Amino acid sequence: MRRISPLIIAAALATSACASSAVLVAGDAALNPDPPAPVLRLEVVAADDQSVVAGASVTVGREALTTDEAGAVEIEWKDEPIQFAASAPGFETSAGTVSVYPEETGQVAVVLDPLVLEGSVVGPDGRALSQTTVTLNGRTAVTDDTGTFTVSRALAGEVSAERPAWEPTSVAWDGETPGLVIQMAPRDIKALRVSGDKAADPAVWEQLLELADSSEVNAFVVDTKDETGWVFRETEVPLVEEIGALNTNFLYDVDKVIADMDAHGLYKITRVTTFQDNFLARAKPELAIRNEVTGGLWQNDKGIRWLDPTDRNSWEYPLSLAVESCELGFDEIQFDYIRFPSDGPVAEADTDGDYAESNRTATIRAFLEEARSRLNPLGCAVAADIFAITLTSDWDEGIGQRPEVLSPVVDVLSPMIYTYTFGRGWGGFDDPNEHAVELVSLTLDEGAQFLQGSAIYRPWIQTWQLNAEEIMSVQQVAEDRGLGWMIWSANTVYDSSFLRP
Repeated sequence: MRRISPLIIAAALATSACASSAVLVAGDAALNPDPPAPVLRLEVVAADDQSVVAGASVTVGREALTTDEAGAVEIEWKDEPIQFAASAPGFETSAGTVSVYPEETGQVAVVLDPLVLEGSVVGPDGRALSQTTVTLNGRTAVTDDTGTFTVSRALAGEVSAERPAWEPTSVAWDGETPGLVIQMAPRDIKALRVSGDKAADPAVWEQLLELADSSEVNAFVVDTKDETGWVFRETEVPLVEEIGALNTNFLYDVDKVIADMDAHGLYKITRVTTFQDNFLARAKPELAIRNEVTGGLWQNDKGIRWLDPTDRNSWEYPLSLAVESCELGFDEIQFDYIRFPSDGPVAEADTDGDYAESNRTATIRAFLEEARSRLNPLGCAVAADIFAITLTSDWDEGIGQRPEVLSPVVDVLSPMIYTYTFGRGWGGFDDPNEHAVELVSLTLDEGAQFLQGSAIYRPWIQTWQLNAEEIMSVQQVAEDRGLGWMIWSANTVYDSSFLRP
């Protein structure tokens, strides 16, 4: 019989033990591996909008971490309190302690309060400037009715303020000083009116540009639609051609006009007449003022028909031209004939809405509010031409214009202070036209007390019946009060004799 070596038996047993996990050595027990330590997830969240803050710095003890795209960091929980501090640009630092591990979620939210810059925007006289856009490091805010603003997640830097018809302004902020006050100044505009036909005349247009270059003139008021209803530029507003209002004999190239004005550093104003419109009234009589005596359309002493301001359907046409003008590149839209009719049988005028004074002023104000709601967001100022007599009158003169009612809803209010329009004896003058300086001074001073809101006061002054010295004296009256001016010429005839170099 063959005998097996003990060494072989031992080797076989050893091999068997390695091959099968079921074989246990007597006296030993099965040992489970230790479970991993739990992970605590800190998620950093902004208090203002509950968004996660990626890239925030989180310090845990001596360890510096950065939150991921989900705004979180993960920390091994060692069954002992964890102290942390979290910070991010534009936020207050938040520190705290996690004393108990959150068993259900394993997560703790760390809320960061944003740094907030609070300030105000005012004019030179301290008036609050509402609806002003304030920007700091790409974050924007708009001032309220009291001129105040808040910028959340604020960082030190340049704070800029912009509003239509005012000079853009910026000031440095150190990131700490509260109650920042930004003072803005209105644009100092010295403008010439340019009729549509003269804008379409290349020779006259070049002469006007040369005159501006050699004088203090820094703006033009170019007609889009004039007082008869003619439109002097190509337009995508279909109603213009439909009613025959496009003046094909005198069409200016609006792109060239805007480019030229930009090249010569001119502020770009366009004039859009509003409710006096012969073309639209004839084409769509349902939008026009009726004559309650004759049953036909009401006409003024010149035979020109009027749209009914109380019919909101009549608003859309001038507003569409205004919006288009802004989109083309004009800086300011000036609404002329923004009123109820005059100079005719007004007692016979029949409108859809009540013709009482309170409704007249409310109607004109509502139109300008609508215009501003459309044009200010596009970056354009809204201006309104008003009768100068309304600055010294105790009523709306039958046309729906009162400075205290309209000034809060426009960017520019422009009284037309033409001395030849004032009757004999007005202001105590036998012939007001011979006392232009006194009359303009009186009118501006009387009207200033009625201005409300942040409207700029910029008068129209005349050339007709005044000599060069008188025109310059009237300009000085406005400038002495910190105001700009616009010169009206029906035929766009100007010369350097009344324009300072």
